[in-house]
Amino acid sequence: MRGEVGLTTLQLVNQNHVTLEKTLSAVSDKTVTLLDTHFFSDDGQYRFWTNIETLGQMREADAVLERWSSDGTEYSLYMTNKEGKSAPFDLSNKTRGFKYITWDTAALPDWAARALKEKGGATLLPLSTDGGAPTVSLVRAVLNPKAYDDTLGFLVVSKLEALLKRDLVSVGLADDAGIYLFNDSGEQLIRVGEEPLDMRGMPDRLRGETEGYFYDKRGGEELLYAFSRRSAFGTRLVYQIPLGAVADRRTAFQWIIMAASAIYLLCVFAFVLYLLRIVVRPLVRLTKITRIYEPGKRLEADEGLLRGDEFGILYGAFLKMTDRLDRSIEENYVIKIQQRENELAALHSQITPHLLYNTLDSIYWYALDSGNSGVGDMVKDLSKLLRIGLSKGKTEIPIGEELEHAQAYCRLQMKRYPDTFEARWEVDEGAMSFMSPKVILQPLVENAIFHSVSSMDGEGLIVIRARRVGDDIRLEVEDNGFLPVDMERLDRILSGEERDKGYGIRNVHERVRLHFGEAYGLSYERPEGNGLRAVVTIPARAGND
Repeated sequence: MRGEVGLTTLQLVNQNHVTLEKTLSAVSDKTVTLLDTHFFSDDGQYRFWTNIETLGQMREADAVLERWSSDGTEYSLYMTNKEGKSAPFDLSNKTRGFKYITWDTAALPDWAARALKEKGGATLLPLSTDGGAPTVSLVRAVLNPKAYDDTLGFLVVSKLEALLKRDLVSVGLADDAGIYLFNDSGEQLIRVGEEPLDMRGMPDRLRGETEGYFYDKRGGEELLYAFSRRSAFGTRLVYQIPLGAVADRRTAFQWIIMAASAIYLLCVFAFVLYLLRIVVRPLVRLTKITRIYEPGKRLEADEGLLRGDEFGILYGAFLKMTDRLDRSIEENYVIKIQQRENELAALHSQITPHLLYNTLDSIYWYALDSGNSGVGDMVKDLSKLLRIGLSKGKTEIPIGEELEHAQAYCRLQMKRYPDTFEARWEVDEGAMSFMSPKVILQPLVENAIFHSVSSMDGEGLIVIRARRVGDDIRLEVEDNGFLPVDMERLDRILSGEERDKGYGIRNVHERVRLHFGEAYGLSYERPEGNGLRAVVTIPARAGND
């Protein structure tokens, strides 16, 4: 317990000493600023302060020093009278802050001689005011900036005890405790407390060590001494505290701690009750609601949980989630019903193509039996057009089947327009097995026939190509039509800017892009000579990709 009290008090001494040193540093810095501003700022100022001879000049200097005096402190400047002039010395007795001092190192006042040893540094000394009252003063020798061995005078800041006692009293020790501030010469600068303290009667460790604490008995009473020395201004701060006062304060402090702890526990208990009412109960209710909720069954809102705090927001989000889940279940149920209906419709729709295939097959054999092979071939091509075009509902077919579909369409149109055009097929066999959206060549062949070669009287030529280029398949329908082609209009049709015509080619372009992305689709090129080339680019993708 004694060691703990000693260490705690020592920490308090160190903290208090740091505060005192900051206060002294502020005063010291202020003296440097004063000298820099009014003494060494320019040659005119320097000549004024070093050649003051008249009473008016002294009073002007007095006014400057008085402006710097604040916080109860007083600034005085003692200039050396090295020439031995009598007038300045006599006149200085009529001023308050500015004075002359006779320059005789043997006759200098003790405080001036001690300040002279600091070579321009600040030192703390116990002096007396003009009225004889003791005061703490910070003294600094004013040196000639051109020759540091030449002392121009002494700047004195007195009545520092007001500032220093303010820092010491703020510590709040017991009434019978003492606080003492000494300089390195052992002179007492400040005392807070009734009992005086003489450094000469203290143990050597108090004068020799930087900091520490010890116990001593004086007059039958055990005392705690804690001390700290700081070198900036050569000061030593000492606390003298009776152990009885420490014990009393410790007991009082313990009672305060106990009372504060009891109040704290009551506050904690009240806060726990508040949490139970505000947090836990709504959380339990929310948990029960989540347990009884069944997806698909509408959940009635609990008005007690629809609040403006976080739980109200959480409960509102839970209600929205259950509502979305219920709607999703309902929509999924409706989708399944629609899907079932679509499956039934698809089964019914498969009956019609099957019936149509059988009917066309019967017409084909009847035409052959009747000796009309031309009609039979047309029926056969029409049947192939329908079979590949429907493809049992599939959206993609092998390129080989797509070419068969286009060939069947060409044969039908060549019978419709005999000796009008010729169709040539340039097919890369390696491209036949790759997949393609169905019915993309037939609209292009149809456009080539009706818009280019149908009126060319046997000179028309349509070339259909299928070849692999790198990782892509290139399908081309090229004609040699002689009519002019508006390429810009074709681009507008493909981009959707013009929608009144060109439905077939726009349909092909959009279906390819929907299948494979924006990088693929239909484009048009102008070949050498006359005509137009339609190009469909799709990726080389096998059937199981």
